[in-house]
Amino acid sequence: MNKIKTLLNMVLAAIIYPFKKSSFKDKNIWLVGGHAGDIYDDNSKFLYEYILKNHKEIDIYWVINEDSKAKSKIPGKTLNKGSIENYLHYYNAQVIIFSHAPSADIAPYNFAVPILNRFHKKTFKVFLNHGSISFKKRKPMNAKFKKIIDDLMKSYNMATTISQFEKDIMVNEWGMDEDAVCIVGSARHDNLPLNEKAKTKDILYMPTWRDWIKFNSGKFTDSEYFKNIMLFLNDEKLNNVLEKNNVNIKFYMHHLMHEFIDDIKENITGKRIIFLDKDVTVADEITSSIANITDYSGVAIDFMYMDRPILFYQFDVEKYKKEVDSYIDLDNEMFGSVAYNKGEAVEELTKLIESGFKVKESQKDARKKFFRYNDNNNCSRIYECILKKLNK
Repeated sequence: MNKIKTLLNMVLAAIIYPFKKSSFKDKNIWLVGGHAGDIYDDNSKFLYEYILKNHKEIDIYWVINEDSKAKSKIPGKTLNKGSIENYLHYYNAQVIIFSHAPSADIAPYNFAVPILNRFHKKTFKVFLNHGSISFKKRKPMNAKFKKIIDDLMKSYNMATTISQFEKDIMVNEWGMDEDAVCIVGSARHDNLPLNEKAKTKDILYMPTWRDWIKFNSGKFTDSEYFKNIMLFLNDEKLNNVLEKNNVNIKFYMHHLMHEFIDDIKENITGKRIIFLDKDVTVADEITSSIANITDYSGVAIDFMYMDRPILFYQFDVEKYKKEVDSYIDLDNEMFGSVAYNKGEAVEELTKLIESGFKVKESQKDARKKFFRYNDNNNCSRIYECILKKLNK
């Protein structure tokens, strides 16, 4: 996105705004976005589609990058992020809904521009989060922006959570207004089947990203991240077990690490490893998979919601605790199967496959802590909560 062009569009839209007021009169405009306008997925996607289907009285739009490959997947009306039309609709919107931040998902830079940031203050802001609050502590990429980010989060009129555990973190550690934080469930969980068997015997492997690799000038193939993943996926015993039991591992590289996917593809020897494209609908891959392998990704919480087994392969746990840290105590509060090296990971996954993908009791117990609701009515609760707060 061209920053200068985007800022110019913001200013031009503000100049045009008074003359266009009549064309927006009596319209109940809601804007929804997520993943910095690049991907159509996650909590924002499912709440958007729920409102689009069930509340025709709302004039709802999805905000997307003009060059996003996901554009063709989006039902309803879209706005190109950073365009004049985007800003005009934003200036006239009653509600904005986002999974990352208003600037990333809805209206670039507006909250930081003096005078024009009055539009940020007047619209009702709903923060859905893009995943569960679990294995990744919220930290700004640049420490000097911490206060700005903290103030931004405090400006949100509403934020959704799945449990008291999450709400306590958002209020006590993030400094958000207690009344703004609502335990209503996660929108994307409405898409997850409850008490149903998976459609496949595929295992979804989703390691999360590492900023110390992403922003490092060294070769990706020299990293412990690459080496440990390759040792695991290329293990001869593991691949024999996969072949014998007709099981595939679907590998999804975190979208912030996807630039390195070819390094992994080119070094894979196993026939049972399937690579998923960056633009795949992750929600569909989750629902069709029988189990999950991850390290510290919140996708594990989705599998817990479905009561499907999880294997944590945490080969760099001490480094991760130092660089990122976790709200879940990685030493004392883990659930499911946990492995810290290739040998343990192969052993645990072999046991999981040969048990018929049985869920461990520790995971069943943790499920009670992480979900207040387990009923697939989260979008309805979120929508009703927005209306209630709007009408206060």
